[in-house]
Amino acid sequence: MQTSRIGGLLIVLALVAGPAAAADKKQDEGAVVNDILQVLKERGIVDEGEYQRMAAKNARYEREKKGFLPRIEWWGDFRFRHESFFYNRDDAGNDRNNRYRIRYRFRLSGKVKVNEYADVIFRLASGDNDDRSTNQTLGSGPDFDTDDIRLDRAYAKLTAPQEWSPFGGKWVAEIGKVPNPFVWKQDKDYMLWDRDINPEGVSLRYKNNFSDATRIFANFGYYIIQERSKNSDPHMWGLQGGVVHDLTEDVSLGGRATYYEFRSLSNEFVERGASGLGGATSAKGNVRDGVADGVPPGPIRVIHLKGAGKYKGFEDWPINAFAEWSKNLEATSSSLFNAGSEDTAWGVGFEVGDKKKWVKLGFGYYHVEANAFPAQFIDSDLFDGRTNQEGPVVYASRQILKNTDLNLTVFSSDVIDGDILPVSEQAKDSNRVRIQADMVFKF
Repeated sequence: MQTSRIGGLLIVLALVAGPAAAADKKQDEGAVVNDILQVLKERGIVDEGEYQRMAAKNARYEREKKGFLPRIEWWGDFRFRHESFFYNRDDAGNDRNNRYRIRYRFRLSGKVKVNEYADVIFRLASGDNDDRSTNQTLGSGPDFDTDDIRLDRAYAKLTAPQEWSPFGGKWVAEIGKVPNPFVWKQDKDYMLWDRDINPEGVSLRYKNNFSDATRIFANFGYYIIQERSKNSDPHMWGLQGGVVHDLTEDVSLGGRATYYEFRSLSNEFVERGASGLGGATSAKGNVRDGVADGVPPGPIRVIHLKGAGKYKGFEDWPINAFAEWSKNLEATSSSLFNAGSEDTAWGVGFEVGDKKKWVKLGFGYYHVEANAFPAQFIDSDLFDGRTNQEGPVVYASRQILKNTDLNLTVFSSDVIDGDILPVSEQAKDSNRVRIQADMVFKF
């Protein structure tokens, strides 16, 4: 039979079947074509050999159409930033020059659905070898050199079937280089963790709508901090539990409690938190003989409590307030400096408004003592990644176009205990003000 005749019959049958296929959008196009070929064979319009050839061709087309790349779901963001640093005179009356720079951040994420229960997710990001920053400074290399792209996240996300949970709710495991499960998304959550840090190991998340008014969640994580071939690997694990309860339609309260334990620590780990030497960041602030007890250092155990409340009675100006406190249970007094255990951190603040309607405004004040937490994990914007610092942060955000935000953030910080740092270090960053003006594009 001539190919043109077969083609014409296929077109006619496709036109007849078209409205039915359009009516059911869930119907697979490849299955429709197979049904048409089956009708052609049953009516004797094509023989068995021709049917097999065209069916194989259709199957090959479906495999190519459903190839690997089209299955990737993409999203990302681009941020353009102007940043200013202003310094007061130090105690000796010396000036430090103010500083200005322009930076950008580019992040591209992808997700591949492997099957009903498993996804593979990854994120590429700009920046150099700094685990607390994906920023790229304009002019950081000479003569318009090229910039780096790094693998920022790479993990498998496994979602358990609902029938596996005797209490209901949703269980999710993440394995690889994963998002930090202990950071709260309700506010900036600056105090202990830099949001650019993505730990490496295993996370287990659980959440459940216990009732119409009450939601509970729990997170567990085990992560390798540094692999060592001849000694135990420094590692950490954490356990977090929390609840959010709606008192009324407009008022909700939430709280969480987190426990962290850092074990098998090395002298190099402590040194990175004390001086930044040997690490990828400029961390400073921990006291070498205070953040952990003993030589080699024993474990670091930290408890962290946080509570928050939200009021939505003002439609365009919702209010969210929070307070938090943490303590390093293993910190000790130093024999090197005139300092006690310096083991506590706390913060308070609030947010008001909606960036899509008018503007969102926020304020926080944070106090992080020298040994409250390993300094290499402290937020790099708030205190330049240092402990033994305190100060306020004020910020504003406005959506100017769809998926386009303008942000302004002002940080101020000062040393808590000047006896812990050498005079040169105190002078270097005494009473620093940092201003960030951002334009963020999300896609």
